Amino acid sequence: MTKSRAFCGASTLAAMIAFGISGQAMAQASADKATDVGEVVVTGSFIRGTPEDAALPVDVIGSEELQRRGSPNTIELIKSLPVSGPVLGDSNQFSTAAQGQVGAGTINLRGLGSLRTLVLVNGRRVTASAGAGSGGVDTNLLPTSAIGRVEVLKDGAAATYGSDAIAGVVNFITRKNFNGLEVSGDYRLVDGSNGDYKVNAVYGKTFDNASVLFSAGYEHRSELKTTDRDWSYLPYLENPSGWSVLGQPPAFLPLGASGAPVAGVQRDANCNAVGGFAGFSGTTPACYFTYIPFDNLIEDENRYHVFAQADVDLNETTKFHVEGYWAKTDLPHMRFSPAFPPIQGPNGPGSVGVFTTPVTNPGALTALQQAGLSPATIAATSRISLTLFRPLGAGGNPSMMTAARSATATTISSGLPRA
Repeated sequence: MTKSRAFCGASTLAAMIAFGISGQAMAQASADKATDVGEVVVTGSFIRGTPEDAALPVDVIGSEELQRRGSPNTIELIKSLPVSGPVLGDSNQFSTAAQGQVGAGTINLRGLGSLRTLVLVNGRRVTASAGAGSGGVDTNLLPTSAIGRVEVLKDGAAATYGSDAIAGVVNFITRKNFNGLEVSGDYRLVDGSNGDYKVNAVYGKTFDNASVLFSAGYEHRSELKTTDRDWSYLPYLENPSGWSVLGQPPAFLPLGASGAPVAGVQRDANCNAVGGFAGFSGTTPACYFTYIPFDNLIEDENRYHVFAQADVDLNETTKFHVEGYWAKTDLPHMRFSPAFPPIQGPNGPGSVGVFTTPVTNPGALTALQQAGLSPATIAATSRISLTLFRPLGAGGNPSMMTAARSATATTISSGLPRA
């Protein structure tokens, strides 16, 4: 319990003792305003209290303020902090550091990273969660319905807590001395989805020398598709970040019987027709593919929380405290790109030239003809090397056509075979 008070300044009594302020000294200070000492703050200590006007101030967000903010979930609360940098939580699909972490959340004070922000619950360190990425704490697993206040130390506290507090400390403190039953719920209409909603219940009882607290909560976030937001799905020339040079239909290299190229890299002639962008990777022709319409901004998420704590005063000097919580995040289904670039093929590792198709394949022959190559070049071609490609792309997965735009879902005219 002591650590929960670590972000603090000294009490007035401590300041008086430290400076030996006597009645005479105080009278002298009244006569001479220039030497007046209003408060002496000791930081990085374990002295009780969390003054918000300390040298290293602590933001204290109490239960009343949380209610005024509309009882935000952990993600919304963290994002609202001015000192917070980029965090996981809303959509973890489009960052290499966050992929595979859908449903997880993090805290990133001052932009130094989640590994440098210490997360506490009642002053105790929270175990890092594998689902939060990079070994950080998954804030979506914290018992939000039991939180009474949040204290945020916005400066480094490594001297007290170690290297994992270089960016600062966030301490989630559960409710104390709560009596009665509280049930709450809310629904948020989100354009393009079925909305988000949550239900929480908290029960507490205080006795003469003991207290107990139980809480449980359920939160649902509905699927929000990228195609439901105009800003998330833009043409290549407006925002190329959502486009991959490794596309389908691909670019390909005609090879002769000896394995030597008989022509330069060719771009599939149907690139634009199926929704790709006919561009270049350096000087190499490429058909850029966008994976954006196949993904979601937010996945369907179901989150559960259960928390319990008990305090018993055994005698005047001994206190018994126990707490525990269980949390779970379910994602019933997820949407991804219809295929990812290969990392290994018959011709070795990599994503360029690891697969070839013989010219006897009708699709390969059609691709050579549509590329405008001369009959002599086509006759000299033994096979084509799939140079910048993925197995499935603009046409989508035939078993999941609804993932793509209707234009690309109904037009698959490339001559190359699709795995």
